[in-house]
Amino acid sequence: MPQPGWKRKRMIGLAAAGLVLAVIAGGGMLMKSAKEIGGTQPAAFESEPVHLKPEEAYEGFEGWGTSLAWWANVLGGWKDKQKENEVMDLLFDPDRGLGLTIVRYNIGGGENPELKELRPGGDVPGFQPEKGQWDWEADANQRSVLQGALKRGVTIAEAFSNSPPYWMTVSGSVTGAVDGGNNLKDDQYDAFADYLTEVVKRYRDEWGITFRTLDPLNEPSSNWWKKGNIQEGAHFTTDKQALLIRKVAASLASKGLTGTGVSAADDNSIDETVENLLAYDPETLDAISQINTHSYNGSRMEELRELAGKLGKPLWMSEYGTGGSEPHSHEDMSSVQELAERIMFDLKVMKPAAWVYWQAVEDEGAGNNWGFIHAGFTGKEQYAMTKQYYGMAQFSKFIRPGAAVIPTDDGRTLAAYDAEHGRLVLVIRNELSEKNVVFDLSGYSYPASAVAEVYQTSADSNLERLDDLKTSAAGLEITAADNSVTTVVIDGVSPKLNP
Repeated sequence: MPQPGWKRKRMIGLAAAGLVLAVIAGGGMLMKSAKEIGGTQPAAFESEPVHLKPEEAYEGFEGWGTSLAWWANVLGGWKDKQKENEVMDLLFDPDRGLGLTIVRYNIGGGENPELKELRPGGDVPGFQPEKGQWDWEADANQRSVLQGALKRGVTIAEAFSNSPPYWMTVSGSVTGAVDGGNNLKDDQYDAFADYLTEVVKRYRDEWGITFRTLDPLNEPSSNWWKKGNIQEGAHFTTDKQALLIRKVAASLASKGLTGTGVSAADDNSIDETVENLLAYDPETLDAISQINTHSYNGSRMEELRELAGKLGKPLWMSEYGTGGSEPHSHEDMSSVQELAERIMFDLKVMKPAAWVYWQAVEDEGAGNNWGFIHAGFTGKEQYAMTKQYYGMAQFSKFIRPGAAVIPTDDGRTLAAYDAEHGRLVLVIRNELSEKNVVFDLSGYSYPASAVAEVYQTSADSNLERLDDLKTSAAGLEITAADNSVTTVVIDGVSPKLNP
């Protein structure tokens, strides 16, 4: 998650709230002429084409997701259920929305009731407000959103923690230690593990929800978790991370929670994730069933991928978010380009099984360009979709779970192939001026009559469906508009067999 207290760019006023779902609903996409985007289809191409690299493809992609936490803590309590359901559809419905299939549920620590510094939505209720006292009515708002997401097609739920309950901490606050160091009391590791696993057990037994993984840590190596922050957070040194991981794994086993494994360590930096994994002892590594990393920082992506493979653990990119570089505007394209660049970089190099955004819905009052939807976290119950929503849709609506992600030899393109449906997807990000992009598809077979569907988000378009393009035996050529993200979809495709 973003560092607490980050200074973000100044923002301008709230756009019209309550935008309708019909913008992206089936058949509701606007059309443009093919002449507006180019797209002549010669049998061979004059310019150097982009080549797909199927030999570097990876399978097992589980989908796209979001953490719940702050926004679910707010929207789950909206009195206007129609608007809440609209937002839910926009995020999780595969036809009317982004079709996110993964959610990360935040097990709140619960702040000291005498402290009132947490940001709107950040005061996620804990289930144990005092030692020995359980409150299973707590966190009804986030639970409601979780249940609604599962009903709309979410297939994987992970639980994660930002901080222990305040009364287990050294500082007496879920925001961190006074000096940014370890904040869980040395005699509370068993109690904290019991707390987390008891919540997991309650969700399974009472509400029929099994979390596939439980991550007890969030950016534990970071040193900015200091008392007085506006969000929950807890630093753990590497040895304390390992201790907690082992305690949680043992607690899950002792309670018969065999359907839930431990994921770790959700570091802010890819490099920190690598360093911690290399430092964990074999017993700790054995206790981990899934490796999680954030990708805000770090460059050791190939090393992490290879390490996860060597350990035989699935790898998730469990959190990333961005707000671009421009003042607040729901039309901001800089955040779209940052999002597209990060997705392509992560999927082509790190090759995670899942790619999860931080907060799909952000507080309009925070004055930034983070998030796919901006909503009123205080005051009026209203929301507006941002450009970043449509930027995410260029990926999530077309690259679906089960697809093989295919790198290319070009840094601004990505491909994916869905063998079950015979669908090839090509995505182009273009932060520069208008240009022609040629794809060499000679390694694939498709009917001579095959056409490509084209969808585009730019400064003046929102996931607009453009005129179909004809393909040739060599592939296709398309003009990518300036400052745009374009998705090309071809059905009836199969890989050619090597002779």
